Amino acid sequence: MNIGFIGLGIMGGAYAKHLLKNKYPCFGIEPDKKNISKFMNLGGVLTTYSEIFDKVDVIISSLPSLEAYQNVLENIKKYKTNNKKIIILDMNTISIDDKIHFQNELQSLKIDVLDTPVSGTGAQADEADLTIFASGKEKLIKQCLPIFDCFSKEVINVGKFGNGMKFKILANLLVTIHNTAAAEALYLGEQAGLEKEMIYKVLRNSAASSIMLQKRMPLMIDKKYEPPTASYKIFLKDIDIIRSFIKNYDLTLPTFDGSSKIYDKAEKYLSNNWDTASVYELIKKEITNE
Repeated sequence: MNIGFIGLGIMGGAYAKHLLKNKYPCFGIEPDKKNISKFMNLGGVLTTYSEIFDKVDVIISSLPSLEAYQNVLENIKKYKTNNKKIIILDMNTISIDDKIHFQNELQSLKIDVLDTPVSGTGAQADEADLTIFASGKEKLIKQCLPIFDCFSKEVINVGKFGNGMKFKILANLLVTIHNTAAAEALYLGEQAGLEKEMIYKVLRNSAASSIMLQKRMPLMIDKKYEPPTASYKIFLKDIDIIRSFIKNYDLTLPTFDGSSKIYDKAEKYLSNNWDTASVYELIKKEITNE
């Protein structure tokens, strides 16, 4: 089975690495020269929209923005001219309405789309330590399990198309809160005279721990915000998706609301390319008014 990639950034590049390691022929479309170089050095083959649909059976789409997503849709509609059946694994964090529109637009081109977002950071993707929320046709999910198994620890069939993104939104809501809580706990511990490394050592396996504490608190301690495992540029987009989803149900969620407002200040005070662990710097600024 040949695998195509549209998007070879932090996440897409990690998926490709694991699939190439497992001897899957991989063909990629990606604008960034550094990402292309990494992919080709691992054995991947650069391709184009005019070629990819003749070469592959499954395409993994992993994109940074709605604009990129819409651009991909237009290119697929333009260049998918053969009758070959293709499966697209939509691993993007995009609104459910946009995903359904994408699926509907491609049905006439003999393209089946599965909604398959993941839970996990870029560092976890690099270690194949992801959970996949797979939604759509059960037969196609089963067909793609060997692919998913190459770069994940767990694949959960969550039902009808779009449910994957609903679970992704819930997961990102918790990530927003847990990341902020880890930063606050670290800062409070420091003010109480505790050593940073000891704070992490004691809390990481306690009942109060979380994946965000385990993965991000060491970055906070070392102030290691580049290269990002998840950048503000991407995460602020994800927060907007969560807010829109909450608004659809006419709800107010105070814990998420308080946490997300801290991230809003990232564009003013921090680099958009920094890891979201640097919310620790925003917490300090919020408290000290420096």
